[in-house]
Amino acid sequence: MKQPRTIKHFILLSISLLSINVFAQKTETIKHKHALGAGAGFTTGYGLSYRYIPNKFGVQVNFAPYKSESITRFSTGLTFLYQLMETDKTALYLYQANHYYSNSNSAAYNQVTGLYDKKEEEAYFNNGLGFGFEVIIVKNIGFNLMTGYALYQNAKNYNVTGEAALYFKF
Repeated sequence: MKQPRTIKHFILLSISLLSINVFAQKTETIKHKHALGAGAGFTTGYGLSYRYIPNKFGVQVNFAPYKSESITRFSTGLTFLYQLMETDKTALYLYQANHYYSNSNSAAYNQVTGLYDKKEEEAYFNNGLGFGFEVIIVKNIGFNLMTGYALYQNAKNYNVTGEAALYFKF
């Protein structure tokens, strides 16, 4: 039995209208270019962290100064990011990280003499390369994990590395 043309046209028109409606309901994800938080890693550095990702390429800076009567310590990190993909709740990226660490203890205790007479200084550069991902755990709050390989202590050693950060995105 042959169906009337009006039923076929009605079905075709209904499917078309439903498809248009579905596409019309898609919303663009709001991309946050700036993020502020705390991070820690062997190659990214540790401390307060600022991240700026305007498009596929971005940058992250970590900084932690510390000064007391006998100790001066700071960690500075500069990381370059390349975003591979992004969804509403996740992002995957490549990174290249650079970390400079300096520690100076001007009042080291000498157990032999019982005096504070020796100055200890330590400074080195770590460099890493790998991939990371971000998961949005709550609106505007992202948790980041990064892993890869690193050259440690002015390229004397190499091994795997791990980095983590928590950001407020705005």
